[in-house]
Amino acid sequence: MFKHAAIIISLIFASATYADEPSREKGISVYALPQRVATIANKPWGFEVKYAPYLKEESGIPYLQTAEQVLAYIKKQSPDVIQNGLWVVTTNPSAYSAEELALQEQVKKVLPQKSIPLFWARGSELNKGFTRY
Repeated sequence: MFKHAAIIISLIFASATYADEPSREKGISVYALPQRVATIANKPWGFEVKYAPYLKEESGIPYLQTAEQVLAYIKKQSPDVIQNGLWVVTTNPSAYSAEELALQEQVKKVLPQKSIPLFWARGSELNKGFTRY
């Protein structure tokens, strides 16, 4: 009897814990667009936000070029979106300038300090999943 109760309690706890895990489909997805690629594409460089209907409406695609801009963009979203975090996809590190790499490191440092879930993956390694910071 005790064994069955322990199993049921464990299953309830496990499902509640899983339900609270951040989801990319409910968070903010961005692509770290390198400066040299942006120049060729005639776009701004930085974290290019992927549009989703649950994000606050913008006049155009946001390109976030500082840690302050990243935080400001996140903070204007709903609490549910913030709870699901920022999901960053990058390309080969050699494609980024020193300034861009410094920005990436700032974001990796600041968001966890602010208790904002942060997930990071290289595009060519998406099959391995995201790293949480």
